[in-house]
Amino acid sequence: MKSIKFFILIFFVAAIEINAQYIQFSQYYSTPTILAPSFAGAVESSRISFNYRDQWAKINGIFVTYAMAYDINVPRVSSGFGVLLLRDQAGAGNLARTEVGVLYSWYALLNKNLQLYFRPGIQFKMSQRSIEFNKLLFADQITSDGPPYPMTIEPPPSEVKKTYVDATSSILFYAPSYWVGLSADHLFRPSDAFYDPDYKVPVKYSAFAGYKFKLDSKGKYGHRSSSSIQDWFFVSAYYRLQGNSDQMDFGGYWDHEPFTLGLWVRGLPYMNIVSSPSIDAVIIVVGYRIYNFTIGYSYDLTVSPLLTKTGGSHEISISYKFNTDLKSKKRYGPLPCPGY
Repeated sequence: MKSIKFFILIFFVAAIEINAQYIQFSQYYSTPTILAPSFAGAVESSRISFNYRDQWAKINGIFVTYAMAYDINVPRVSSGFGVLLLRDQAGAGNLARTEVGVLYSWYALLNKNLQLYFRPGIQFKMSQRSIEFNKLLFADQITSDGPPYPMTIEPPPSEVKKTYVDATSSILFYAPSYWVGLSADHLFRPSDAFYDPDYKVPVKYSAFAGYKFKLDSKGKYGHRSSSSIQDWFFVSAYYRLQGNSDQMDFGGYWDHEPFTLGLWVRGLPYMNIVSSPSIDAVIIVVGYRIYNFTIGYSYDLTVSPLLTKTGGSHEISISYKFNTDLKSKKRYGPLPCPGY
């Protein structure tokens, strides 16, 4: 219990003492180590995953995000380890962010009868933000009857690349049918601005939770079924706050082996502490599992007149789980989140 109290104290002190648009995926449980470092090694053996997101396909310029992750469960030390690579590129000026991170999580069984687990985690990462200034187009270059002027009066930044070290911490509680967690990112408050040397990236706070249940073979709610193929349902919410911006995804999945269907809403229709109520997008998710592979596709349907201008957003995820060690499975306690 002393170790548990120590991890909780470290998490909250780091969050208090110490968001810029941030990398995010609609299929956030297909990128669990981006969601929170507590998910590192939260598999029966090990896992590798790839993710690709194409945001606003119709807008000129590239708005894409790539992610690759590997994590492994090491039961003999009740720990998980992982590595995470991210690349985000936006706009004609190639405003880009590249991150390389290492992750660690530790887990303990808090209550054997409830099968309640506690899992804190931490990530350290090296990040680089860059821009190609000569590819940007400013207002003073635009002409009404011809090509843009080749030069601008806007001064270029003194640096077009900013490299810094950052950290993320998180805690996760879960049992066979539910999970709840908190995460705090940008704990080191790095400076990634090209013009303002005094700017510090705000801490990004996240909260996520969900519940898992199923229908039995007679169509009633319960946790047992005589059928070898069961219909599982997941309901979940994911809230984040960074600086003066906040956002939430909420919705659910229907899982019928080997298919998954999901419907999500991004926005805050009933509560918003820093801005007016709004719905940004409706997200449709489809998935398929074959052997140890899981493949997912999602489409963000923008809920505004901007849909015809942006074309919405497309996202693809692929993950592979390596062979399971049955002894590890007994000690590890599987997570109830989608994709596990």
